[in-house]
Amino acid sequence: MIYQTMFSRYRFLLFLCLPLVGNWPAMLHADQLEQLPLPLGSSSFLLVASQHMADPRFRKTVLVVTRHGHTGPIGVIVNRPQHIKLSKIFPDFPAAKEMSLFYGGPAYIKQVSYLVRGGETVTGALTISSNIYLAYDLPTLGELLSGKRGYKDLRVMHGLASWALGQLEYEVKIGSWYVLPLDEASIFELTPAKMWQELFDRANSIVL
Repeated sequence: MIYQTMFSRYRFLLFLCLPLVGNWPAMLHADQLEQLPLPLGSSSFLLVASQHMADPRFRKTVLVVTRHGHTGPIGVIVNRPQHIKLSKIFPDFPAAKEMSLFYGGPAYIKQVSYLVRGGETVTGALTISSNIYLAYDLPTLGELLSGKRGYKDLRVMHGLASWALGQLEYEVKIGSWYVLPLDEASIFELTPAKMWQELFDRANSIVL
């Protein structure tokens, strides 16, 4: 019952706060594009917006992206905290007072998701690395916030990014993104305000 109440409160708060993050479409669309291999062969990696990023929704963003199965990649922005503490949504958990809700992307804007470093994975979660998973299950999030389930780092967000098959490869080809290997320290230990510049400089040093 507590998680049903949490979910209702979460959806209501997002409805109120949507004007803060913009009225973006629920899905990203793309025409059929040439299939091009990403520069990185791993199923999970970091995307860093380049100076040529034309889409204002992704300017100066850093994303964790993963590819599973035969669908297009999905990812979450990890450097855009909102001015909303999780305790506004989950007041029953003291740990939520110290955490901000992040904006994860323009697709599925009402969908809550969370990145977890450390701890046991859960059924239905997407494996990002041996130590990180991406999940959507609210009861499990409640266990994390209450301390019933252990973890090292937790980032909770609403919305995500989604690409059609071939779309992200095309965006990389035209210079909208830099692709970097997955680095959990960068995701969880760099401050969000400095993350993009740090990884942008790192990507440029590799390119140059």
